[in-house]
Amino acid sequence: MSSAAYFHKPLTPFRRALARFSLSETAKYVKLALGLWIGFSIPYNLGFPEAAVALASSTMLTLALGSSISAARGYFYRRVMSNVVAMPIATLVMWLTAPHLWLGALLLPFVIFAVVRLRPSLFQMTSLTIPMTLVLYTGEHLPLLEQRLIGVVLGMLLGFIIQQIAFPPDHGFWANILVNDGNDEAVQALRHLASGQFERGGLKSLADRLRNSSTQLKEAHGLLKLDLQQAWLSPHLERNRDRLPLFWAYHELFDSLVNFLETADTFHEQFAALDPQWRAAFLAGLGKLVDAHRKLALAADLRVERLPLDERPLEMGALKDLVETLPAPGVFTSVYLGHLTGYGILLCRLSDMHAGHLAVTATATAH
Repeated sequence: MSSAAYFHKPLTPFRRALARFSLSETAKYVKLALGLWIGFSIPYNLGFPEAAVALASSTMLTLALGSSISAARGYFYRRVMSNVVAMPIATLVMWLTAPHLWLGALLLPFVIFAVVRLRPSLFQMTSLTIPMTLVLYTGEHLPLLEQRLIGVVLGMLLGFIIQQIAFPPDHGFWANILVNDGNDEAVQALRHLASGQFERGGLKSLADRLRNSSTQLKEAHGLLKLDLQQAWLSPHLERNRDRLPLFWAYHELFDSLVNFLETADTFHEQFAALDPQWRAAFLAGLGKLVDAHRKLALAADLRVERLPLDERPLEMGALKDLVETLPAPGVFTSVYLGHLTGYGILLCRLSDMHAGHLAVTATATAH
């Protein structure tokens, strides 16, 4: 994973409110209403009231089932292909078997399913059932077929455009929120652990909250990555492109800490039975890592303008010295030391990413 310098670019209060609104259920309702009003009014005002319902319903389907830009685009492709290809072929079957409607109804599923097997990635089974039913209903009425195709293609395209323009979901903003929440939860849990005053079962709820943040961060990272692959991008996506590796690094950190906390909770009695000096040294080392984590959490928080880091919160050499002071002759000392070392390694990687500008400055000074 490449390292890069990340500088604070806090959003204005208006942009922050807009980004938060784009992720809400209310934004979805607003876009559905826009899809209905625009999709219905265009054909109706142009003198094609019979096509208004088909176009409006297709627009709303795109917005309802495509919760992100990439999802809307994928659904647009699959549904358009299902209708533009399936309906003409199905209509041809009905024409060739007319006037024996029962024969066309018998052959129709086999023909369409054969088309799906040729390119299953382009056809959606749920969308194919609708044109199959409509073809049986329309029979040889070509105007009804034309209305259906025009309504689907233009309606899906309109829904995709609305998804791109009207409050596009800001998954990068969501990922930043989850990074902040996960860091707060992790630091709180590890400070509790480093205090040595925790009881069995006391870390479980903290670990569950951190697991939820980590899972959602993985989802936000995936959605942002998919949306960034689209040809037509909105500015809200581009401003978080460089933070994609950072989001994934924090997801891996949170996942690792969930295992750490669960181990500490499960083997609480075994940890309490360890040599007091070793246990005290372990908790002291954990406290140092938590302090470094807290500095990284501040560096990752884009809500407030801050100066860039003037040094790495944790160096690999410092981590090595810390680990070497904790020999692990037993099974449980090895387990706990392994978790501590893994935590430190992930913090070192994040230190390199957040302090990447220091390497650039050092290189420029050397030249």
